[in-house]
Amino acid sequence: MGYLIQVHRYELAVLTSLKEHRSLSLDELLYYTKLKKDEALWAVDNLYSRGAVEVERRDLESIEITDEGKAYAKTKMPEESLLLVLKRSRLSAASLNKKEEQIGFQWAKKKGLVAIRDGILYLTPAGEAATSSGIEEGNVLRELYAKPERYARLAQSNKEAFANLVKRGLVVIHRKSQIESIQITEKGLSELENKPATEQIDALSKAMIASGSWRGRDFKPYDVQLEVPKEQIAMRHPLRQTINKIRQTYLSMGFKEVYGPIIEPAFWVFDSLFMPQDHPAREMQDAFYLSQPKSIRVKRDETFERIRDAHLEYWGGEWQPEIAEQAMLRTHTTNVSARKVSEFVKAMGKETEELPIKLFSVGRVFRNENIDYKHLTDFYQTDGIVIGNNLTLANLFDILIDLYGAMGIKVKFKPAYFPFVEPGAEVYAYSEKTKEWIEVGGSGILRREVTGVPRKSLSVLAWGPGVERMLLLRDPETKSITELYNSDIGWLRRRRMV
Repeated sequence: MGYLIQVHRYELAVLTSLKEHRSLSLDELLYYTKLKKDEALWAVDNLYSRGAVEVERRDLESIEITDEGKAYAKTKMPEESLLLVLKRSRLSAASLNKKEEQIGFQWAKKKGLVAIRDGILYLTPAGEAATSSGIEEGNVLRELYAKPERYARLAQSNKEAFANLVKRGLVVIHRKSQIESIQITEKGLSELENKPATEQIDALSKAMIASGSWRGRDFKPYDVQLEVPKEQIAMRHPLRQTINKIRQTYLSMGFKEVYGPIIEPAFWVFDSLFMPQDHPAREMQDAFYLSQPKSIRVKRDETFERIRDAHLEYWGGEWQPEIAEQAMLRTHTTNVSARKVSEFVKAMGKETEELPIKLFSVGRVFRNENIDYKHLTDFYQTDGIVIGNNLTLANLFDILIDLYGAMGIKVKFKPAYFPFVEPGAEVYAYSEKTKEWIEVGGSGILRREVTGVPRKSLSVLAWGPGVERMLLLRDPETKSITELYNSDIGWLRRRRMV
């Protein structure tokens, strides 16, 4: 870096190349000047503003099919699916409760493909024809998805259908201006031949500042309005951002993070939480059990015996160690909390931490669920516990209001039953997007059968919200938690930071 003549060295390189070749494309200019693209564009814009060069531009268009559009292109448009259902059976307007069904009905009715009589939907003649030929938007969308290079022809020959795809947010048009050619003008030739000798500074160096040699010099002005090539900046995945935010919130509230295994014996996932061995949630339909290893031995200590005796006393029947030792993927992170409470109870009477003890965990859990916009088989959960004396539901609700409030989420509570807490409460959070309350987790005070300690001696508050659902609530761009696990890097780059 140093002192430069008033015609900047980038501008000088551009003018010199243009004087020799008179007219160049941007790629040719980069080749002859050896400038980087942003350096050349900066110089060309400066020269153009002074009338030293003429620039010919061409407007370009490109399209992008959104994630929703891709899903419809691979299957059918909502209205096409509705028409096929109506072709096979009767359907009432009141039964259209899914969002996709309602979208399909709105567009089918607008196009005159369906009508309503006495609350029942039926196909019009146009709808009958569309069941075999498909609708125009669906045909265009599928062809665009298969052969995007046909965009210009399809947009011209199917104007209304293409406009509807854009209106519905299934297709996005990107427009940009591209430099076709750059020519030097007489003014540019004059600037090149009559370069003023005045020196300007385009960047300050440490030596300039130390010596003071910058004093009395002119500085090259910067134009912050100039276009520069977009750079693909690094950014964290929104799910990782949410997990980090949850961690920061817990730590700011005085909690300590704890960890536990993903593969567990059923003892720590179910039995230690006072869930009977014949409970439906323990079936293969709800949990994932392993074949290798098929079982994990549990140490026969006082905790094992206490949990066994509690099951036998309160649930009756038999309690089988073989069932408790089945190897499985944990269905919640409460297994970590169960272990930590057990460790604390064993240490009672010895030298222990000062109460209250506040712990949390964040990790992956696995459930055999049907996948939809708020359910997955593999997802993240956070668990929290507070161990102390004379703790009540008021303390629990106060903590949860602060925890969710830090995430920008409004919550309310509803009485609920969970085997391991009494009393128990479900936590509901308000969705600004759907204007509804969504269940996000359970909470309560751990039962004596779990802790092994009477409530009057020790209380343990516990809760376990799902991380993806918290993200769904705080991020207006995410419509479904399934979006968080797609492989579209463009989706990630287009997102704002949450």
